[in-house]
Amino acid sequence: MSDKELIPLGAAIAGDIMSAFQLPGGNTVSKIAEKWLERKRAEAAEILINEVSIGGPIDFSEHDVDPLIEISYRFAKAVNDGAARENLRLLAQVIVGLKKNKALEPDKFRKWANTLEQLTRDELMVIGKAVSIKRRMSATGAAFNTNEFANCLRSELTSSGYAQTEIDPLCASLVRTGLLLTASGYGGVIVPLPTSWLDELGALADVEGLVGTRG
Repeated sequence: MSDKELIPLGAAIAGDIMSAFQLPGGNTVSKIAEKWLERKRAEAAEILINEVSIGGPIDFSEHDVDPLIEISYRFAKAVNDGAARENLRLLAQVIVGLKKNKALEPDKFRKWANTLEQLTRDELMVIGKAVSIKRRMSATGAAFNTNEFANCLRSELTSSGYAQTEIDPLCASLVRTGLLLTASGYGGVIVPLPTSWLDELGALADVEGLVGTRG
């Protein structure tokens, strides 16, 4: 089913529910849904243009036209699926990063779109902290220490307002993305571990600066 079919269908279902519970406005839901989608698309275009403009002009060539069209369609799907503003900014940064790394390929963007578009703000916070910590550790030139990484991540998330009971489930939820792995540490504590995908994402986008504070 296409997006053009899904929006009216979703609006019709919402209208039926509102009518069933005798809520006002059931007959105007379709118009509201169309306006919402128009607003989201305009916002998404602005986000993409802004991210492409940051850091100076990017030299798009004739060879970029076909992949850029296909990538734009996938970006539009994320918009239609209701991806949040932070997620769209991250996807826009990935497009720019792929171009700068001479890897503007639809398949590569689809990988990141599937991974990133529906992450929650809390999950984005964890990823941003993880990227920043891994980068700092790599800059020292010392051998990677899994316990140091896990302890730093826990400490920074705690300082950002997350309880210990929240941190383990958040890290575990990100295993599905391939950005983090988890292992069982001493006393059954979950130990988060970075993957090569986390490094790759950090090279493509400014994910650590995307979500500054807990919402």
